[in-house]
Amino acid sequence: MLRAWDTNFQPDFASGKAIYLQIGELIAGEIRRGRLLPGTALPGTRELAKQLGVNRKTAVLAYEELLAQGWLESQHTRGTFVSSRLPESTPAAFAPAAAGQAEQPGFRWQNLLEPDLAAPVLPGALVFNDGTPDARLAPIPPLASAYRRVLQGRGRRNQLGYDSPLGSLPLREALSRMLNQDRGLSTTPAGICLTRGTQMALYLTARLLIQPGDVVAVENPGYPPAWQTFRLLGAQLAPVAVDAEGLCVDELEQLCRRRPVRALYLTPHHQFPTTVTLKAARRVQLLALAARYGVAIIEDDYDHEFHYQHQPMLPLASADTHGVVLYIGSLSKLIAPALRVGYVTGPLEFVTALGRLRALVDRQGDTILEQAVAELIEEGEIKRHARRAHAAYHARRDALADGLRRLPGNQLDFVLPAGGLALWVEFRADVNVERLAEELRLRKVVITPGSRYYVGEPAANAVRLGYAALTPEELAHGVAQLGAVLRQLRS
Repeated sequence: MLRAWDTNFQPDFASGKAIYLQIGELIAGEIRRGRLLPGTALPGTRELAKQLGVNRKTAVLAYEELLAQGWLESQHTRGTFVSSRLPESTPAAFAPAAAGQAEQPGFRWQNLLEPDLAAPVLPGALVFNDGTPDARLAPIPPLASAYRRVLQGRGRRNQLGYDSPLGSLPLREALSRMLNQDRGLSTTPAGICLTRGTQMALYLTARLLIQPGDVVAVENPGYPPAWQTFRLLGAQLAPVAVDAEGLCVDELEQLCRRRPVRALYLTPHHQFPTTVTLKAARRVQLLALAARYGVAIIEDDYDHEFHYQHQPMLPLASADTHGVVLYIGSLSKLIAPALRVGYVTGPLEFVTALGRLRALVDRQGDTILEQAVAELIEEGEIKRHARRAHAAYHARRDALADGLRRLPGNQLDFVLPAGGLALWVEFRADVNVERLAEELRLRKVVITPGSRYYVGEPAANAVRLGYAALTPEELAHGVAQLGAVLRQLRS
């Protein structure tokens, strides 16, 4: 029988992918593009092997794969044909082969979220991020050992099935003891829901709290990813100013008198991005206000461990007698961002409902990782790591501050924060921070202009310089480039 179709492709013998699979994909592509219509006769396996320069067994395997997938059909004594059950396609003359996934979806959808806060980072750039830890300091060997030990042990005991959507009980028990002893809370394991980091904790919490049209008060400046979460759920954001003593509670009270406020999101320990700590008198005032108006306080205590000048102030949740505080924390900031371990604690009924919602979004977390982290907490490894990281970040804060103070020209100012992982640096009005960021980017140094942290017009000409993820040498280089650009802009 005459075989009219001839191959016009070649497999990539250097790609490392099985040749018979490549041939199968290439033939299927010809069918999808309409060059091979249903019922078209294909060359025999000897002829196909000859055309492509492969052995016959490879051609046989390629046809068998396509037969199994339904692209081809075999007719006894007649040969191999494109399946007659496929819909016909119109050939596209000279059409190039599809190169990867389609860029535009062929269906309606909602693009709900704004672009990322920070611009894409250039390869090899030095990044003053928004305050992430240095993953190079993470206790990788003990964590890897604990993970392997837990995985092997649970595997032997047939315990690799589903667990509670609230998260691994050993870690919830360890966290409950830590929160009660070190942060003054009164938690139980049943009142803690583990999540994959604070962002997931925030989303689940907001999903239970917020209905379209609800008012959510936020610090201004504040944390834009939280704002995106609230907006996604239909909330109206109500910005509340921040000053040297933290959130302006009097301004929040005026807001509550004008309209019902469903929730308040704040970072009272080291305010994001300014790093100021909410003062004690305002904390008392805020808790009373929330109880009076029925406002849920979402307290994000994202870097509690890193306080350098005195004992950390206890969370708002430690003084909550009215059940108005939902406390969110994370071990990711303590260990490494890639290890997604966050948690929420609050009134028991709310946390129980949170677990049910979490089961719909993510049936459970990484129970092996969670139990491994629990072991490290119980063995004291997490506290030892916290002490090492605390000392390193304290030194890096001071190194960055010293470098900034030595820059000439009195073009910037900052208040040395009592803790945290970043500095909030304000520039003189004649310094164009957007231009500063662009010029530094050309030198492969990345900063984020402070305008990104405001709802509406920014009240400060500032940047947030995260120092924790940079060594003293990297900080010195970054400060030197900052000084060079400031001199360039001035001239």
